[in-house]
Amino acid sequence: MQVEYKNVDAKLVANEIRNGRSLESVQKLFGIKFKSEVQDLYMRGLAELGEIPQMEFNKQTPILAKPKPSAPDRPLVRRREKGALKPSMIIKTTNFRTIGQSGSITLNKALLIEQLGFEVGDSFEIYREDDRIILQKADTPL
Repeated sequence: MQVEYKNVDAKLVANEIRNGRSLESVQKLFGIKFKSEVQDLYMRGLAELGEIPQMEFNKQTPILAKPKPSAPDRPLVRRREKGALKPSMIIKTTNFRTIGQSGSITLNKALLIEQLGFEVGDSFEIYREDDRIILQKADTPL
């Protein structure tokens, strides 16, 4: 979409800025409302003067998104669908867990193995539902 700015010549704006005027003074000089408009006119002016390549932002035909192959170095993120089942067992402990400075939450052996009944080597999928974090036991690690 091409925007017109009150018959202001973009080359004049570019020359004024190249001659040492600030964006604010150019904005007042040409009566431009926003500083972003001055920046846009400056870029257009430089393009018209041939100092930078011309840029076209107009979309003439819609580009259909193609599925991108997942990169092997990026982790797979699976989101849980809404309307999931409520947990069958809620364990209330006397102490609360807080997120540490590095962003970690410590779940100790007494809680995971003795109270919740998990075993060493179990893998989990992690989900967030509203204000809850859900650990769901997975058959194999991802």
